[in-house]
Amino acid sequence: MKTYLFALLVLCVVLLMHMIGLRGLYVHFPPYDIILHILGGIGIGLAVSAFIKIHGRNIVHKRLAVIIGVLIIGLIWELFEVYYDIAGYPLWTTPYFIDTAKDLLDDIIGGSLAAWIAIRPLITNK
Repeated sequence: MKTYLFALLVLCVVLLMHMIGLRGLYVHFPPYDIILHILGGIGIGLAVSAFIKIHGRNIVHKRLAVIIGVLIIGLIWELFEVYYDIAGYPLWTTPYFIDTAKDLLDDIIGGSLAAWIAIRPLITNK
């Protein structure tokens, strides 16, 4: 399956799971947030890797570019949470900063998995 189609599938699953989580699963099962951030990191990482495969032929460190792309989008998501005050903890408190750091780390873990899966090294028989 093409990488971008798989990315779309994973991100649709994340959206569906997020909608389910809004009905109380985030509160009653705290690890649910971790699962969704890792899956979101995988979906975004696959989308970034598909973009790199199409448009980034000159990028030398493709895996690093995927991880950085996931981190940037994760930071944008965290800013979205701040703007709409949906971070889960009072803004600018210690629990808020811990949650944000955990979320970004989970995003990077998912992005690293996606980079490892989607960006295959060239194997030459020399």
